[in-house]
Amino acid sequence: MLTELTISNFAIIERQALSFHSGFNVISGETGAGKSIILHALEFILGAKGSPSMIRTGAEQLEVQALFDLTAIPETVRAELPEIVGEGDELVVLRNLPREGRGKVLINGRLGTVALLEEIVRKIVNICSQHHQTKLLDSRFHLELLDGFCGCGDLAEQMREAHRAWADRRSELQKLKESHAKGAERREELEALLEDLSALPGLKAGRRVELEREVKRIGNAERLISVGQRALGLMSGEEGLTISMKELAGCIQEISRLDPGAAAIVSDFEQARAALSRSELSISRFVDSLDLDAETLESLREELSELARLERKHKTDDAGLVALKDRAERELSALSGADGLKGLEQEVAQLFDRAMKVGRELRKARTAGAKQLCKAVAQDLAELNMRDATLDVRFTETEPCASGIDRVDFLISTNKGQPHAPLASIASGGELSRVMLVLKKILRERSGVNVLIFDEVDTGISGGVARSVGQMLKEISDRSQVVCITHLPQVASLSDRHFLVNKQVGDRAITVVKQLSEDEKVDEIARMLAGYTITDASRASARELIGSK
Repeated sequence: MLTELTISNFAIIERQALSFHSGFNVISGETGAGKSIILHALEFILGAKGSPSMIRTGAEQLEVQALFDLTAIPETVRAELPEIVGEGDELVVLRNLPREGRGKVLINGRLGTVALLEEIVRKIVNICSQHHQTKLLDSRFHLELLDGFCGCGDLAEQMREAHRAWADRRSELQKLKESHAKGAERREELEALLEDLSALPGLKAGRRVELEREVKRIGNAERLISVGQRALGLMSGEEGLTISMKELAGCIQEISRLDPGAAAIVSDFEQARAALSRSELSISRFVDSLDLDAETLESLREELSELARLERKHKTDDAGLVALKDRAERELSALSGADGLKGLEQEVAQLFDRAMKVGRELRKARTAGAKQLCKAVAQDLAELNMRDATLDVRFTETEPCASGIDRVDFLISTNKGQPHAPLASIASGGELSRVMLVLKKILRERSGVNVLIFDEVDTGISGGVARSVGQMLKEISDRSQVVCITHLPQVASLSDRHFLVNKQVGDRAITVVKQLSEDEKVDEIARMLAGYTITDASRASARELIGSK
């Protein structure tokens, strides 16, 4: 949701802060008051090209800042947002443009580019008017939109899985065919690789750690034996601890005999003497287990050196060498005969048939859904004074892909006898806005774009048609934030928040935007109904129009 928009020194706006809300936000004002400036400021903060001519006279630079609330953004869309957005629930974007030099883009306080800004905000905001591309106009997304309308989610997922299985095995088959084509040359490469790796018969994941530990142990054996024997000498030699302990035992026994109260001393001494005896036995066993095997040590060092060479050569570790060896053995086995190739060809053919079967089921569901969609669009467009407009969903068969076996394009004809053409080709901005309004309503498109800005949607309509447009906008605003620039009271009266754009003329003209209170909204709707002179009758009509929403 767009919560704040701050505009400084933009055309005839000196400084203006707008606080938008969820639901249906309307912007109105007399012709020339500056409604289009608000739209241009929004376009600028969404990545449109800027020009120094936009800068207010007397100012050195213009600046636009927007604050978005990301609380309700789908996790799938958040995952697609660049890292600069972060994990917070707010997004602040700021863009300025000086008269001289380059402008700056700040995204959550960090420098960015216009391209990065556009990538972020296009996932959040759509301006629905002529010359603004939205997801609804992009044929690359029409399949996704149609599937959402048809409820083909499960079938579409089956198609993605079937295609993935077929594409993976087909890629493997292609590589195998290429390998077969190279023939003997590739086999020689694999045999040389396996011979190189076979120089290490004990190759396995974690072998380097084992070798380093064993080399260190054997390398230290001589010193360990020397120190261990010295320790044994100190314990059991002619002047060692064992002899001393015997003499000490006699002293302790004498103390105990002379003073029975010293029995605890005897107990402590015997425990220490037993511990010393166990320690002597452990050291003796340890020393006996050591082996000064220079030949084994040299062999281990050579194996470690060879392992290091292979790791450097193939730019991987011991586990990677094992995987490399396994792959080489499998490929060499496949190259040794045609059975592996033939079996893989059969598997790929079966997976292709599976993908085509799911694709045909998906096409059937989509075709049925497309008929319902075209009927619903025609009915709603008729309510919006486009009685002869019809939608056509064109299917073009393709090779199986993740989305199916068809390309889908939404085509429109706005006049009787006119051929259907892509949505973006609609010449009238008002008609295009109404077509997008209807599609937004029917498709309930929830791609993460949850801020919809409508301009020109009420061009060339009035009366009951205008009311139908307003009611559709109001319905969409139940699940998306809608901002609509309008001059029709039938639309404006349905708003949850109403902003009025006025031009104030003093020494210099400035545009001022004000959020209206309920009474002020009544007066503005009355002005839109009656013109410059607001009467009690026009106020009563305005209240009736507002009350009928």
